[in-house]
Amino acid sequence: WETRHVEVINDVAMDECFADQTPELKRRQEAYLQADIHSTLVVPLICQLDLMAVLALHRCGKPHFWEDDEIKLTKMVADQAALAISQARAYEQVQALAQREVLVNTVTSAIRSSLEPQEIFTAITKQLGQALTVEGCALSLWTKNDEFVQCVGLYDSRESYIEGYLEETEHPESLPQSVVPIAENPVLQELMQTLKPVVLEDMETHSEMTRFDLPLRSPARALLVVPMIVDGEIIGSISLRQSQNSRPWSHSDIDLAEAVAFQAAIAVQQSRLYDRVKHLNQYLTESVLKRFLPEAMVNKAATGELTLDLSPEPRLVTILFSDIVGFTPLSTKLGPRGIAELLNEYLEAMTRAVFDNGGTVDKFIGDAVVALFGAPEELPPNEQVKRAIAVARAMYRSLEKLNERWLAKGIVGGDGPPPVQFRCGIHQGNAVVGMFGGGQRSDYTAIGPAVNMAARLEEAADRKNILVSEEVAKYLDEDEIIERGSRKLKGIEEEVQTFSVKVI
Repeated sequence: WETRHVEVINDVAMDECFADQTPELKRRQEAYLQADIHSTLVVPLICQLDLMAVLALHRCGKPHFWEDDEIKLTKMVADQAALAISQARAYEQVQALAQREVLVNTVTSAIRSSLEPQEIFTAITKQLGQALTVEGCALSLWTKNDEFVQCVGLYDSRESYIEGYLEETEHPESLPQSVVPIAENPVLQELMQTLKPVVLEDMETHSEMTRFDLPLRSPARALLVVPMIVDGEIIGSISLRQSQNSRPWSHSDIDLAEAVAFQAAIAVQQSRLYDRVKHLNQYLTESVLKRFLPEAMVNKAATGELTLDLSPEPRLVTILFSDIVGFTPLSTKLGPRGIAELLNEYLEAMTRAVFDNGGTVDKFIGDAVVALFGAPEELPPNEQVKRAIAVARAMYRSLEKLNERWLAKGIVGGDGPPPVQFRCGIHQGNAVVGMFGGGQRSDYTAIGPAVNMAARLEEAADRKNILVSEEVAKYLDEDEIIERGSRKLKGIEEEVQTFSVKVI
């Protein structure tokens, strides 16, 4: 019973406090008599106006008249006991706050140390489950519009069970999932209605709640479910479970779980934002880089395996220029639609030749193709030349196949325009390479005298010919090249030593 006053009962059978035979007093008197208690002294333990407990002294066998000294001594002991209990509770609260602070800091650190959602969710459930010494802790994502919850983090004190489950399932990366729809789940329905924790100390006394569970080895006996809330809407929940015994969830348990759920909601929002940014970056990276880089290199750049600095900077690069010989009369004979179809087919084949041999497509200038080697992927000078020559030869072979197809279709040959021919110029030198333009439009390209040199070599090349500068020829075998002597090229002050490269 509760009392805020000292009760001195010298004789249970005769004391006037039992004169008013209310049902409660009658049961109390009967309890005294059954226990052979004839006298009792009840003193409340009060600290800072809070009733903390009662201290009761009983005399059995015969009545006892409580002396003033006995009453004073008991009251003195009660005051000290109340103070001790108050201090113990304050210490427990400090400990609980410290534990909460440590756990929240641990969870926050886990969130900050990783951007991978699965790592964060695993850390949250494990840290919370161990801190509250529960048998299981699950973090699930769901909203009121979902059909089922999605378990994304799971801690079980029997870790071997979780490992065994993941080994047995057809999808090892997945976790056990609830088979009960949210609409039929009474725990989650109550969570949505109240936005407050659902506290079930003994599931056996709440049979209507037993449908809430993951398909684990044993059902929950005690359950604490706290919501994860963002902007007044539930985005998920954290559930803590005891399977073997009931559990009176304390206020500190609930407070700690709610604090972690708050941090978990932030983690979910951050991970979703991170995913969106990552996908957007990947899309932007691919949409930009695919215009001038091989697919394999684009994929490496998108996944972070290859770091590309696209800001303008000086580089030693090898530049390849190629174009169709006699493009203007060809376009006149084929007409706008015909030349457009032929040119697209040609440029596609030339681009494939560049990408297949590890080059970068700088730009198309009408029927001309400009390719770079050594940017944005850095390459040694000899490797640049090796790839550039491989691209030029691949272009020549691709054009032969295109001509065969166009001849078969009657696009070229016969009474039409002659088979398409091309020429190519290659030079190696320093250029400024990177993204040029503004916020509305920019392109990855190279600028500088080396680029102009390659363009002039292409103009000076004969049909079916690859003309290279001395800077390129020095990396080639003697049997691959034919010296063509010095030439005066348009826009170049000094004469340039040139060499032809065998196309086959």
